[in-house]
Amino acid sequence: MSHIEHKDTRTAILDIAEELMLDRGFNAFSYSTISASLGIRNAAIHYYFPSKSDLGVAVVQRARERFLEWARQLAATGAGPAERLDAFFRRYMRHLERGRRVCLGGSLETDYKTLPDAMQVEAKAFVSTILAWWESLLEEGRCDGVLTFPGEARSQAVVVMSTLQGALQASRVTEPPCLPAAMDQIRRSMVAQ
Repeated sequence: MSHIEHKDTRTAILDIAEELMLDRGFNAFSYSTISASLGIRNAAIHYYFPSKSDLGVAVVQRARERFLEWARQLAATGAGPAERLDAFFRRYMRHLERGRRVCLGGSLETDYKTLPDAMQVEAKAFVSTILAWWESLLEEGRCDGVLTFPGEARSQAVVVMSTLQGALQASRVTEPPCLPAAMDQIRRSMVAQ
């Protein structure tokens, strides 16, 4: 049974495109790559996404919506700042566990200068959403006395996000992968003892 039989064509196209972006980057695949993977014709992809830019925008928008929904559900559990930090780490570790892929933000940032304008807009919105989540989490954690760090929450959010993205990327070539060590160091340096 093919992958396409398990879900609708549009969703399957988005899933494959996202996997390719995380594994290779936006510029390293074509509609032919997707059509071969799904056993469909390129015309079927063009039906849903007339241009590759349309496909890329849809992938990023969907990922942003998924992240916001995850954040809402996590907040609804009543998890404190330290628990939410660990939940993000677990979510982020999936990239490493699934073939040492980079995160979508890292992939978009690497390709940014070559992305179509509409995708650049979505890339900025996606990264800003995650950065704002980190800033809010850090500020709440510091106010609650659970997290500690020097400087402004926004600056610390930049450090945390950059460290995670860099460690995930470096994990492609380090043994053992350095992402777990980076996460451990972030946790040790910020979670109040």
